[in-house]
Amino acid sequence: MNAFLTGVIFLIAFTATGKSIDCISCSSTNGTDCSGEVTTCDDGETICQTAATEVQKDGVATYQVFKFCGGTEEPHWSYREESLTTFFQMEVQNCKTDKCNEEPPKFPPRVNTTNGVKCMHCFKNYGTDCNSKKTMECTGDMNKCMFISGNICKNGTDFNVCAFRQCTNIATADQHPLYDEVDTGNILKIEISEGISDA
Repeated sequence: MNAFLTGVIFLIAFTATGKSIDCISCSSTNGTDCSGEVTTCDDGETICQTAATEVQKDGVATYQVFKFCGGTEEPHWSYREESLTTFFQMEVQNCKTDKCNEEPPKFPPRVNTTNGVKCMHCFKNYGTDCNSKKTMECTGDMNKCMFISGNICKNGTDFNVCAFRQCTNIATADQHPLYDEVDTGNILKIEISEGISDA
């Protein structure tokens, strides 16, 4: 009888907690993929995640990839921004089976077709605001204009305050990957606005 009860308790405990998911854990700052150890995730971490970035500047593309255990079920999401000289995109992909983040991240191809939206284009290093009469035509799904300022420009190994305006695909400021940095003071302001009308 005791053995039977022990077995039932064990079964209930196993059913309640479930098996922990195993995910690939690795990072790369100079490639389109990374490989690493299989990590058994902690309780409460129920998904495997891959976060990857692509920067295209002056015809040269650079990539960063991070794979890790995720804490909550989140949808896949994409962030894109574009200036006259630089295109940046970030992809976060989630999955729910063991080692499902083993495959290389997938980036959607860059769309160069203009979409009819124009944004002010400016950049101010060591400043908190910028304005210009110069505009740029947005492409693909980047149909909003963004202004951001804060401690986000890198000069060697140190970060300094700068500000810029350009195109983006997000609809609200809280969708920006650095939105949480507003509370820390590293980001001073993020504004998302409609495109400039020719009328």
